[in-house]
Amino acid sequence: MMINKVTHRISRYFNAPTGNRGGTERVELNIYLRILKTVVILISTCWHLSALKTCDLPTDPGPMPKKLINTEFEPGLNVFGVLRADSVRGSSFIHVEKALTTQQMYEEADIFDTTVTVQVMDSLSGEVFLFEMIEDTTHRGYYYNSVFQPETGHYYTLEVQSNNLPMLTGRTIVPTKPSIIQNSLLISETKIRFDLQLTADTYQYNCYLFFGDSYLEKQISNNGDGATTIVFNISGDDEAVTGLVIIGYDRNLTEYLNSSPSFIPQTFHEMVNTVENGYGCFGSLAMTTVLF
Repeated sequence: MMINKVTHRISRYFNAPTGNRGGTERVELNIYLRILKTVVILISTCWHLSALKTCDLPTDPGPMPKKLINTEFEPGLNVFGVLRADSVRGSSFIHVEKALTTQQMYEEADIFDTTVTVQVMDSLSGEVFLFEMIEDTTHRGYYYNSVFQPETGHYYTLEVQSNNLPMLTGRTIVPTKPSIIQNSLLISETKIRFDLQLTADTYQYNCYLFFGDSYLEKQISNNGDGATTIVFNISGDDEAVTGLVIIGYDRNLTEYLNSSPSFIPQTFHEMVNTVENGYGCFGSLAMTTVLF
């Protein structure tokens, strides 16, 4: 718009009928006008391109990779293991499968490795716990130890050995059991309120307030030591409150549970993996239950 106004005014000035401008002069002026117009357009175009180059557009995809990364499928075990510091002995489990290619999945290849040996070692006591798979087909791939009960603050190492695949290892520190600060629990007809003690070894808390078969949930990210106030709003139409369950997660489970597959064009994400020589997650949690 501005370029057109400028060139229009220049054109009107140089082509105005005056007594001292002859035909040859007008031709030369017209040529000069065309050249000037072209120069103005080029300068303006370069300026706009330079400005666009330095701006972040709304569709800016971010930094692009400098090279293509070709990743080949590496055979290995895939696990989801959870050590549960709760009131139920033997509730911890390790679920083990084989990682499969897409083609193997289409061919419905067997995902279970019957040669697997699963054990968890307490680094503080040196005690080793062997986990065994239940033969029940509904729990196939799940390994349990009926007497194992993890201790909070203890460091545990997982080893999953196969005859045909690399040995998978994982590590976790069981977080402190969640606790409600003394005399902070208040129950009324409209709300339940309490102060939750935060600990540095817990990265996320999930609180569940139960009403018969239903429940309310709150998720709290831990940003450090201290305390936080939790409030559940309830109404007279709800069933009677039966209990409160608070679960604290270690770093591994927090990272794994909060990851979600997503596709954003021209961006790249690293797969969440908390084990070595394999795939999946090995973590721990601590649970506190309050009955009303």
